[in-house]
Amino acid sequence: MFRKRIAAVLVLPLAAAGCSWFEPEEEDLDFAEYEQQLTETYNESVRLSAELEAAEDRIVKACLEKQGFTVHDPWEFRSEAQAERETFLDAPPYVWFLPTVEDAQRRGFWQWTRLATPQAAEDGDALYAEWEAFQAEIGWESIEFGEEEQEHVEFFSLPDEEQFAWYVAYGGQAWAEWLHADLIGGDQADGSPGGEDEGVVIPVGGCRLEMIAAVYGELEEGEDEYSVRPGQPDGDWTRMKERYAEETEDAEVAFLDCLVDRGQDGWEFYEGEILVHSYLVEAGEGEYAHYEYPDAGVRWPDPPADVPDADDVDGWIEFERDLATDFAECGDESGYREAAAHGWEQAQLRYYLDIEGAVYAWQDEMRDLIAKAQDAIGA
Repeated sequence: MFRKRIAAVLVLPLAAAGCSWFEPEEEDLDFAEYEQQLTETYNESVRLSAELEAAEDRIVKACLEKQGFTVHDPWEFRSEAQAERETFLDAPPYVWFLPTVEDAQRRGFWQWTRLATPQAAEDGDALYAEWEAFQAEIGWESIEFGEEEQEHVEFFSLPDEEQFAWYVAYGGQAWAEWLHADLIGGDQADGSPGGEDEGVVIPVGGCRLEMIAAVYGELEEGEDEYSVRPGQPDGDWTRMKERYAEETEDAEVAFLDCLVDRGQDGWEFYEGEILVHSYLVEAGEGEYAHYEYPDAGVRWPDPPADVPDADDVDGWIEFERDLATDFAECGDESGYREAAAHGWEQAQLRYYLDIEGAVYAWQDEMRDLIAKAQDAIGA
């Protein structure tokens, strides 16, 4: 009894000071309980974004066509909406360095697709088709024109003055002169990072401004065309990454030990990733890494001296396959793959559940804007 009273006295000042030493660990959530609900919410957000974007484009095109512009620049109407998913989960950090054993033995880490002639490899066309499917799966698919836009590539065959007139009607005189001055003998704006025009906001006009006024109302001072659409809510991504790191800390050690046992020592984790693509580029495979952290430092071993020749695509694929197979098998044997998958599910569950209410409110706001856009289209 006396010992218990002393313990209580010792703990009280710590609790009063807000000390987190005695905070209980977060219990695992039931992934299956929430997956369908969160996936439906995610996909509804995707659909609403695409619907509003399509309605905006219809208003702008109708405005242009009233003025006699029937051939359009397809780049101004390309969709930037994300694709729907089978699961709400974002691509995990290990997607780039931890293929399955089967995938590792077939296609390595995909870095060989950065070589000058990747499709020259044996079965290169089939493997490259897999690479494109992989990009789509993780949300890296390239933006392509649909059939309607393909029919209007003729826009770029129009005389320069006709193209410029279209841009004036689309975005206003100042906007057209800023982005397309080359069509009338002027200098192209330099909006590149570090360029003299970086961060310059040119007032939009023309049909873009007409659409904005119809859907969002008049622009206020300081507002630009990109700030009127309500942004989708974001959660605490930093805390999400911390949760993931907490779940995988011990498994990372076991994974690296397994690599050492296979003669693959010198690797280190960086923010839940192994920078294998940077290693492969240093070894000579391609001009740049598919995925890298420039500020991470060197967290990989020195490449061997006997790497394939620069133009030996098949040799590089085999080089990758051997390394990827070691990674994949160690992921299984060390328990890292299981721990990483579980940790990502738990971290992502809490991230998306924390913002679910805000997302529902944002969806309601988007529906109101879609209704306004449809009214404008009907008018």
